[in-house]
Amino acid sequence: MNVQTINVSLTSKLNNLSYPIFVGNNLLSNCEDILKKFVGNRKIILIHDDFFSFENGFNENLTTFIKIIKKLSKSVNLIDLPGGDKTKNISQLNFILEKSLSFEIDRSSLIIAFGGGVIGDIAGFAASIVLRGIDYIHVPTTLLAQVDSSVGGKTGINSSKSKNLIGSFHQPIAVISDLDMLKTLPKREFLAGLVEVIKYGLIHDVKFFNTLENNYKDILNYDESKLKYVISNSCKIKYEIIKNDEKENGKRALLNLGHTFGHAIESFGKYNGTIIHGEAISIGICLAFKLSTELGYCSRSETERVFNLFKKLTLPTSLKDIKSLSITPLEMLKKFKYDKKNKNDQLTFILNKKIGKSFIKNNMDENILTEFLNEDM
Repeated sequence: MNVQTINVSLTSKLNNLSYPIFVGNNLLSNCEDILKKFVGNRKIILIHDDFFSFENGFNENLTTFIKIIKKLSKSVNLIDLPGGDKTKNISQLNFILEKSLSFEIDRSSLIIAFGGGVIGDIAGFAASIVLRGIDYIHVPTTLLAQVDSSVGGKTGINSSKSKNLIGSFHQPIAVISDLDMLKTLPKREFLAGLVEVIKYGLIHDVKFFNTLENNYKDILNYDESKLKYVISNSCKIKYEIIKNDEKENGKRALLNLGHTFGHAIESFGKYNGTIIHGEAISIGICLAFKLSTELGYCSRSETERVFNLFKKLTLPTSLKDIKSLSITPLEMLKKFKYDKKNKNDQLTFILNKKIGKSFIKNNMDENILTEFLNEDM
């Protein structure tokens, strides 16, 4: 078992937070030494995606993991939830809270999230508010969760207005990313996770983007060494961006490249599988680069490189690629107004000067956006 550990240390006005991210193969079946210091004699609530239920063929990793936790802890209680963004709602959150309290937990109890980003987001949010906050560990089982949502402490649920509008910042005490879990992913979900990987190169590291451009076929074939590099490097880039901005008061907003467009697009899909998060962000990133070019910030050749990589990965680059979605520019603009980056009723977008160099564009002109959307939709 070859394990790489990335230590995340965050500085805030109130305290300094630090936790490890473990990345490697075979981690879940050999994690007793890792878990000893975190689980020791606590009551555990394991919240898992029902994809890993005991009725299907993907339960072996979960079963082994539970046996190890039972050996180390005072007790283990399970809560299973359906995956997918429809789960991130107030009624499911209430179900988790009431169920957790029924296990007679105390403030030394520990929540473990076992699943993709949706499970991590809602389980982490529950951990942040039950008994005014208890510890949690994230065991991300999707590529998107391993490179993005499990790192940085953003937790939450969706509102009827838009995505992720209700939540809190609550850092895990550890993240365990087992590369073997990625083999359980449908190809569509794996490709969607790659979008967030590419995003890191686009906002912060052109050399990383070049590596992805040159090695995407090996990554798609689950080359273990390249996957490990992709995941660990993504986590390192995210850590570099958030380490002095835990609560997104500045530079951390760069991580939202493509997300203002993407979250709006995703919400029109009603979270029913018509379009999933990574696909919406793929379109969103392409729109952000296209807008950057039209405003004179970024060269057309750089934008074409971005489009070409997403096309090689068979990811959507335009709303026209999603035939079942019908959205008007006015509807998109209304969604933009609920974006969390906005300040003083002014729209904020993340744009690019080139690959590897994103910037925050405040006070975006609505007339320019309307004209841009009319041309592209």
